[in-house]
Amino acid sequence: MFDAHHAGASERDLERIVAAGLQQSYFQEGGTRAGDLEEVELTDVDYIEFDVRG
Repeated sequence: MFDAHHAGASERDLERIVAAGLQQSYFQEGGTRAGDLEEVELTDVDYIEFDVRG
């Protein structure tokens, strides 16, 4: 996402990237659940904050 942002991606493109990441890591837990979930979409996002820990 950060690379896309620095490369000039649109807000919509960034929303899609975040949604795909949430789909894989949160909803599907890397393929261990919700296998039939086809798409996660973020709509009307005003503000979002993440705490990234290594």
